[in-house]
Amino acid sequence: MNLRHLKRSPALLGALAAPLPYAGATLIALRSAAQTGLDSLHEDPLLPSRLDGEVASARGVTLGIALILAAEAAVLAALGGRLSRRSTAGGLVLCTAAGVVYMLTLVLAVLGTYVIVLYPSGDVDLGLLFPDWYFPALIVIAIVALTALAVWLSAAVGRTSAS
Repeated sequence: MNLRHLKRSPALLGALAAPLPYAGATLIALRSAAQTGLDSLHEDPLLPSRLDGEVASARGVTLGIALILAAEAAVLAALGGRLSRRSTAGGLVLCTAAGVVYMLTLVLAVLGTYVIVLYPSGDVDLGLLFPDWYFPALIVIAIVALTALAVWLSAAVGRTSAS
């Protein structure tokens, strides 16, 4: 896969980078939640092990979601490279469909993370321990990725219609 077209398309690169800030923000928030939980909950000797289990589970889910997003980003990058070599209406439709699937996965990741944290299934409610900046950061990440993808697709439409 030739990724030279990503250097010429900062919008596509910005859209494809969304898994990194998603995973980074979530892992930082999890670390902060774990530290806050350990600092404030010393009365129950079993609670730190439960908290560690919840944090480990949340890390696994976060990394799984980030890997799915990264795989979809790789597919979109490959389709984008194909589109930059030969701009056709069919290629544009295929890139748009892959972009929609990628954005839906990102939105579902943000909403899924929110629901998992908001409605905990374990003994420890991580949602109460998360920093206040976390959910707005996820929303900003999704909006920036959506904007970058829309800019890239608009430029691709312009190139296709000019050809």
